[in-house]
Amino acid sequence: MLQRTARIVPAWSAVFLIIMAVLINSPALFYMATAMVATILACRIQAWLAVRGIRVERIAPSAVHTGELVTVSTMVRSEHRTIRPLIRVEDVLPDRLVVTDRTPSLPVAPSFEQPIQTRYSFRPLTRGRFRWRSVQLIGTDALGLVTKTRMIKTEVTELTVYPAKIAVHIGLRPVGGDSGVIEQDGGKYRGSGLEPRGIREYAEGDSMRTVDWRASARTQRLMVKEFEAGSNLSAAFLLQRNKGSEFGKGLTTLEVMCGHCCYLSEQFLRLGCVVSLPSLGLTQPAGHAVDSQMRGIEEALTDLLADQPIPLSQDLRQAMAQRGFGGTVYLMLAQQDPQLPEVIAMHRGQDFVCLLYNPRDFDSRAPSGIAATEESYMSALRSAGAALHVMPGVVELP
Repeated sequence: MLQRTARIVPAWSAVFLIIMAVLINSPALFYMATAMVATILACRIQAWLAVRGIRVERIAPSAVHTGELVTVSTMVRSEHRTIRPLIRVEDVLPDRLVVTDRTPSLPVAPSFEQPIQTRYSFRPLTRGRFRWRSVQLIGTDALGLVTKTRMIKTEVTELTVYPAKIAVHIGLRPVGGDSGVIEQDGGKYRGSGLEPRGIREYAEGDSMRTVDWRASARTQRLMVKEFEAGSNLSAAFLLQRNKGSEFGKGLTTLEVMCGHCCYLSEQFLRLGCVVSLPSLGLTQPAGHAVDSQMRGIEEALTDLLADQPIPLSQDLRQAMAQRGFGGTVYLMLAQQDPQLPEVIAMHRGQDFVCLLYNPRDFDSRAPSGIAATEESYMSALRSAGAALHVMPGVVELP
């Protein structure tokens, strides 16, 4: 507000002086007003020239996870041999890319001989594949009286934002017939199917019960045993993706579901579990490198949008018709799906776990009575045979 006032005061002052010079027939006031008008015109021309003849090149990472710091560098070069005042370069990010902690780029004075580098950073809160090329140049005159803005195009920048792993601190158990039971949080391994098949370096989330102390002492690094879990141990994840089922902005219910799915998938894969995303057509068999398997899961979840016409119950119905699941099916939902209890009840021999999200934890304006965490709806799911876990709201990424 102060800057805007400071810019219009000289112009109105010049107009006032011209009027007074005419009224009192004063040449001195007229010359003074003429000098002010000439100064303002010169400032406008300088600000207009400041954002002309500029070439911008952008350097950005190709892939990050949600919540990670992204630093974007811009190389600003002048195409003319002119002395320029300071200008600011602001990237025009895609509307769908919700960010936080965005820092402004420092003003630069580009020259013809040497490009000047400036940078800014932000943390993305949404998954997806994003493309942008528009840059806004903001230039002023040497006195800072006039500001001119110009939009230019650069080479297309592409950024892939994978979902971050959000820890789930509840006892989830993939059950696999003869393979026994894995208690995720307790770190207890039971059953004849869980045989050691090697050792690897400790990763976050591994149970201390699996530490190989001899190998750790030999390598001076914390090493854990990997287990062969048997072919019947599996976990299938189905995420609610129908239109209108995503709530919040930035860290939406679907974003958090994807983060929980990534975390659980990695934990289960490290235990030799077969992990699948049936609605996305992805199955990751046990016995392969966990990192490469996780990249496939992250790629699939990155493209997941809540834009489908069919509800979660229909996804489950199709998945169960295509194949049977020897382990556990994890259903993630925030909005009530009236047909879901019926579909679950149709498969009494299958183990179902429902992870329920309260829309009001993500958007206080979410309509009441539609939440999957409503007690009446939870009772229907329990009666159908599903185990329930009400998930806490997530306000920030780890």
